[in-house]
Amino acid sequence: MFLLLLHVVASALLCDGASGPSPTTPFDQYGAILWEHEKARLDNFAIQLQNEENLIGYILVFDRTGGCAGEAKARSMRAKRYVVEHRGIPWNRVIWRREGYDSSINTTLLLAPRGAIVPFPYRSPAVVASDGPATRACIAKLGRIKRSRW
Repeated sequence: MFLLLLHVVASALLCDGASGPSPTTPFDQYGAILWEHEKARLDNFAIQLQNEENLIGYILVFDRTGGCAGEAKARSMRAKRYVVEHRGIPWNRVIWRREGYDSSINTTLLLAPRGAIVPFPYRSPAVVASDGPATRACIAKLGRIKRSRW
């Protein structure tokens, strides 16, 4: 009888979501990579979300200190659109969030069980910084990001 009770309790704990990914361990991280390479990484992210219905996907982005204003936001919105529109993940299971500034543009893909608390900022204290000037090169880069298709 005791063994049966022990088995039931252990099974309940495993089904409780405790065995899912930890919101402190990133699924993937990358910098300013080519869109074709990013899509491959987002495909893997979407496959994991399709296989685990209890998970929420987070796209956490860091702008580059002195970089193009709005680049991280544009990249994260493009990534979410791709995962939702192209890969068919429900919109409410993918969350994008701008985390602040870093020495280079950085994207972190994170999987967390529903209801898990994802700290803000995700890693290390926020860096006080600012965007660079809105140059022609920045405007062109943002336009390319926004026009990206699959």
